[in-house]
Amino acid sequence: MNIFKKALVLSAITIATTPAYAAVSNYHVTTTWFEPDTQPKNSVFEGSFSYDSATKTVTNLIGQLSESMTGTDASNMTWLNLSNQLVSWYDAALGGTFAATFRNNNTATFLGGTWTPQDGVDVGGVYSGFPVKGNNPGNAYALIFVPDDPLVALTQAQINKLAYADCAPGGMMGAVCMTGTSAAGYGAIGTMSGYPVSQVITAVPVPEPDTYAMLCLGLAVTGFIARRSREQV
Repeated sequence: MNIFKKALVLSAITIATTPAYAAVSNYHVTTTWFEPDTQPKNSVFEGSFSYDSATKTVTNLIGQLSESMTGTDASNMTWLNLSNQLVSWYDAALGGTFAATFRNNNTATFLGGTWTPQDGVDVGGVYSGFPVKGNNPGNAYALIFVPDDPLVALTQAQINKLAYADCAPGGMMGAVCMTGTSAAGYGAIGTMSGYPVSQVITAVPVPEPDTYAMLCLGLAVTGFIARRSREQV
């Protein structure tokens, strides 16, 4: 059997014996809250996550949240890094999974150390730690919703439950966090009249099977050449 046949056989064996991870896929998400008081700038969360279709779980949700009260236009707003997915749960009634990622490595956001959108509505968006001067932990979060089929467009009922909070120091709200909630979802719109309007999820491309085959073939040929070189020394 010549080298190329051996390489092809090795490639086929490698692909056949590689564990299947088809249930887990990676996605990009863009969530938008309309902000009447900061137009033409809106609050936007741009992020990515992994989704296990077998267990309906969201992991590794990270991204950036725009601060629509900053900058002169949408191109130069400040963006907050949200890199701590600390909350996730499945909602059978809505047919999907909620997940929230935070700026800090804890969920303390609103007065009393709470974080949920309903908590934010109930306390008027006052941040955790107030009224102690200088005790603003500056947390922020974005709450997204992933349907059982992540690529299906969200229903209005699902959109109504999307939310964010921005309590980072330096905003224009003083001791009040800038938030985005809907009246239909939580009984009140955000602290600057912001509310969710859309969410788009797209799949992150993965290499095709023939790409893996070519990779295995290349590794096999490289290994053979290296072995022949050692034998000839």
